[in-house]
Amino acid sequence: MKKFRDILVYAEIDDADCIAQVVRLARAHGAAITVCEVVEPPPRAKDVHGVVARISKLRSARASRRLRRLCAQFADEILDFSVFDGAPYLAITQQVLTQNYDLVVHISEPLHGGTGTGLNATGMHLMRKCPCTVWALHPARSPDRADVVLALDREVAGETTVADAFALTLAESAMSLAVAAGGQLHLVHAWRPYGHELLGDPELRLTVAEQDLYRRQQRKDTESWFRRITQRLQSIAPDELAVHSRLLEGPSVTSVLETVEEVRAGTLVLGTVGTSANPGVLIGVTTESILAACDISVLVLKPPGFVSPLARGFQEQGGF
Repeated sequence: MKKFRDILVYAEIDDADCIAQVVRLARAHGAAITVCEVVEPPPRAKDVHGVVARISKLRSARASRRLRRLCAQFADEILDFSVFDGAPYLAITQQVLTQNYDLVVHISEPLHGGTGTGLNATGMHLMRKCPCTVWALHPARSPDRADVVLALDREVAGETTVADAFALTLAESAMSLAVAAGGQLHLVHAWRPYGHELLGDPELRLTVAEQDLYRRQQRKDTESWFRRITQRLQSIAPDELAVHSRLLEGPSVTSVLETVEEVRAGTLVLGTVGTSANPGVLIGVTTESILAACDISVLVLKPPGFVSPLARGFQEQGGF
């Protein structure tokens, strides 16, 4: 089972319930927790009367007091708290690169409240660029929802050893969250026949019978793959965890979001860049679309070989 060792929590807003979720996960993993805030740095301008310096000092002091109050409720669980300055996603990513955190938790309100957009700009930057696993938590989104949905992309969980290993890592992380919350795990994969939008195109010159045969072949292949993956994941699941599976034909984004609502899941687990893509460049289109439409807790893992696009810049600046 994948174990987290060092967790960095960016508490953009106060929420003890979200911290409590992190504490439960940390207990299960034996992980250390550090909570942080990021404040805007002072401008590089003349400060004849020292006002800029005083404002900067007050901001940092208030951020530190806020974190102290928030962490006081979990004094036996939280290792430390810190205040950094700079752009939040840059400061957090630099901490991950220099201190080797393996999980970043971002506590924030969804961008548009309950209307559907789950991540603000900082959250999206962290998902794209932070080199470790990122868990986005939203206050009071789903306090009664313990189930976890794992959305598995066949490009991520393909036929290679590396891809299969990443699928298992995704599953282990999803299982950890479900067990810690006392919920169940729902494995979902949405698929469509390759080139489905062109099957009836006159230029393709396929008869109705040929189209049907092609769809059946594609479905059979997908079902075989999904059955193999499901059985393997069920074989490694803890005894106390129920694992359900859903193979859906249709658009991925809609299918995943509808599953989340139907099973009343509290957390969605996703992989980012597919194994055939260039690591460190962009998160997958499907993942990004889901992140833009989901307002529950989301855990996003990076694939093997992922390199943060910010890493080289920090190296050139002598950051680590």
